[in-house]
Amino acid sequence: MKNNMTKALGLGVLAGFAAMSAEAGENSSLLKKLVEKGVITEGEAAVLAEEANNEWNDAAALPSWVQSLTLKGDLRLRYDHTHDNPSGLGGAEDRWRYRFRFGGTANMQNGVKTGFRLASGGTSDIGSTNTTFDGGFARDNFYLDQAWAQMDVSGVTMIGGKNPNFEKTGWFVSKALFDGDITPEGFELHYSTESGSSDVGFHAGAYFVQGEDDPSKTLDLLTMAQITAKTSLSDTTGLTLGLGVYNVEDEGIDETSSRSGNSASGVGYTPVFIDAALSMKTGPGVKLYATYVNNQESSATDDTGLIAGIKFGSAKKAGQWEAKIEYRSLEKDAVWDELTDSDFGAFGANGSVDTYKSGTNVEGTIVQGKYMIYDNVQTALTLLTTESEDGTDGETNNRIQADIIFKF
Repeated sequence: MKNNMTKALGLGVLAGFAAMSAEAGENSSLLKKLVEKGVITEGEAAVLAEEANNEWNDAAALPSWVQSLTLKGDLRLRYDHTHDNPSGLGGAEDRWRYRFRFGGTANMQNGVKTGFRLASGGTSDIGSTNTTFDGGFARDNFYLDQAWAQMDVSGVTMIGGKNPNFEKTGWFVSKALFDGDITPEGFELHYSTESGSSDVGFHAGAYFVQGEDDPSKTLDLLTMAQITAKTSLSDTTGLTLGLGVYNVEDEGIDETSSRSGNSASGVGYTPVFIDAALSMKTGPGVKLYATYVNNQESSATDDTGLIAGIKFGSAKKAGQWEAKIEYRSLEKDAVWDELTDSDFGAFGANGSVDTYKSGTNVEGTIVQGKYMIYDNVQTALTLLTTESEDGTDGETNNRIQADIIFKF
């Protein structure tokens, strides 16, 4: 009875002390003092130390999915300048902006993964998470940007919810056609198989453009499919190819589009896009890439787009740099303009020469340089030189973006 009481007393004191201190050495000192005072024997001290350690470990143990939880985010500060329209019909614009994103992923059991992300910005442009410094110090909005689940079954990856951007989930696409900030809502499947030194992938997705929230509306979908192939041409050279197509229904376009580079309603969008990228691990690294797109709908006449570029280096760690130059030309109805790069625009792109608009009916070049100051701090400078593709404006427009990005 005495031994049990002594053991309980010693264990209680030890547990209380352990709750206030994570140092094993301090717990050992306490037991030593109890032995010296004759409260417990050395044998009992050894048993108490082992039991306390086991109970502490059990209490501290977390479910595997919690242990796998990974949190990350980034903050981008940007100076964004758009030159005057040379015709004098559009005014110059200087904006100081920020983008903040924070999210996480967790690995569940049996190949299941879930993720979420919050982001700054608004809801009017699906291709932007920027917030402009204005509004007299008013608090800014923060939105749910991603909420998805992923399952891997027999080599097939299934993703559903408000998904990560297309290029993050397995699609091989150009940012010119699919803005990097878009997070589509729906379901997608990805499957890849190896054949020698090649990897062939099959991808399919169905995304909700307009939900059927009342009997008067139809369910409008954006459906998409792509075949990709990656192969090694040598130890230092790799080639990636992609052939894809998507379709979006007219009604969904009419109800949701916030841009106006496309023609009026009645033009359908079923663009076929062909992508190619050649990567060479020589010197700083070189990548040549190109995309050709053509809208297959008979109602579209200005239906073609071309993107081509070259990139040197890769800014991933402190001291690394990269530079690229890219040419883009998107005719008015080559693709659905709501998906395109929100930064690439021109005066006259939407038929109005006094408004700078992104979307389609734009052509020009992008020159960009990036440098990593630290492993988690990157700087970037981008020059966009553009004009309306159909000559509505007939003048060259310049836009400059200077960024500093903090990642954590």
